[in-house]
Amino acid sequence: MDTASNVTALSGAELDSLGTDADLLAAALGSPPGTSLVWLADHLRRHRGSLHRATTSLLDEQVTLPGLGPRRRRRLRAALLLAARMSEQQLFMGGALEHPSSCHRYLQHHYRLQNREVFTCLFLNSRHELLACRDMFFGTLDSAVIYPREVVATALRLGASAVIAAHNHPSGTLEPSAADLQLTERLRSALALLDMRLLDHLVIVQGDYVSMASEGLAGFI
Repeated sequence: MDTASNVTALSGAELDSLGTDADLLAAALGSPPGTSLVWLADHLRRHRGSLHRATTSLLDEQVTLPGLGPRRRRRLRAALLLAARMSEQQLFMGGALEHPSSCHRYLQHHYRLQNREVFTCLFLNSRHELLACRDMFFGTLDSAVIYPREVVATALRLGASAVIAAHNHPSGTLEPSAADLQLTERLRSALALLDMRLLDHLVIVQGDYVSMASEGLAGFI
């Protein structure tokens, strides 16, 4: 039974006092204070303490747990999307993107609801300020087919001078694959033909990332 509509809103001080992951997840779901914590804590343990996997799994309608119904799922999804949009707004307002960590913070939110591989491009102007963030290609758990010409065409439409590429690895493997490295080199070459630069290619997993530019991979110096 879903009773989210009967929940009394927590005050700011009460929210600040929520300490455990189970406490915060219960609040995001709209559970009354002090309820649901046992099954939520057990749910977290089943996911080996991964807040990301435990949270996103609750959005799956096939997952049946006490008190978890459509309203609470919608509430949780809305909270996660709001966090992503707040992070995106900060990225747009933050000036030049000079360090991969700035992109990583946003992309962590951006990929949070994804259980498949997504290839994303951040299109930048000549001052390296963000013009647009576009999910260009979608794949499976561990692969996606990427067409550099589509990235170049989008960059031209937006009037971009530079691109930062990124994709997630839902499997949790942080190391870029040989295919990732080859794609990066192809994309750099395609952009260079039109005097546009590929500044970086980030591989994102929950809680961590690899910057190919920082690591000197795929021809980055």
